[in-house]
Amino acid sequence: MCFSASASFGSAAILTTIGTVTMAKTRTAPQRFLAAMPLIFAFQQLCEGFVWLSVINPGYLLWRNTAMYSFLIIAQVVWPLFVPLGVLFLEKDPKRKKILNWFAVSGCLAAMYFIYCLCFYDAHIGVNPYHIRYDVDFPLSKRWFYGIIYFIPAMVPTFVSSIKRMRVLGALLLVSYLISRFCYKDYIVSVWCFFGALSSIAVLYIIMQVAISSKPEKQDSFN
Repeated sequence: MCFSASASFGSAAILTTIGTVTMAKTRTAPQRFLAAMPLIFAFQQLCEGFVWLSVINPGYLLWRNTAMYSFLIIAQVVWPLFVPLGVLFLEKDPKRKKILNWFAVSGCLAAMYFIYCLCFYDAHIGVNPYHIRYDVDFPLSKRWFYGIIYFIPAMVPTFVSSIKRMRVLGALLLVSYLISRFCYKDYIVSVWCFFGALSSIAVLYIIMQVAISSKPEKQDSFN
């Protein structure tokens, strides 16, 4: 979490609990895929906790790059790919499924772009008493359309889904992004991931609806 090491570790513990409960509600592999979202957020918060420790305790300095890049990989590579796939796997409507396939492709392209950036461009952190700033000078990062590369696959698919509760997740992601973008611009990566972690409750809400409405399947597949 963007506020302190203890806040990050505490958040990771809470998210792990939510993720475990969410997983317990699932019946199929597609449900379990989306239900993993709180657990991934938990690991991400754990990583940022170690980033904080590397700042305040010299004994953890060797952990800084590992923790920082683990956090950034989840923030910038995993989420633009995970969200459209999670929505796609649960979708039953054929027409919407075709549309969601294109978002999955855009998510894959975005993930490949960010992998390239993380491999060939340096990343650094800056810290004030309450926030961590991730400084990444990626190609195109100064262009107006840079955020769209991330925004389209990471948020829009939730509004395409035929699952009504999925739009609650989309709304939370959108509102949290706007708050982070306009109120914490210099710390947007860290702050938005904190607000995004709150969406884990929405994931539990979605899984409860999907699990109740779905019948047990003979085959546990993504089809």
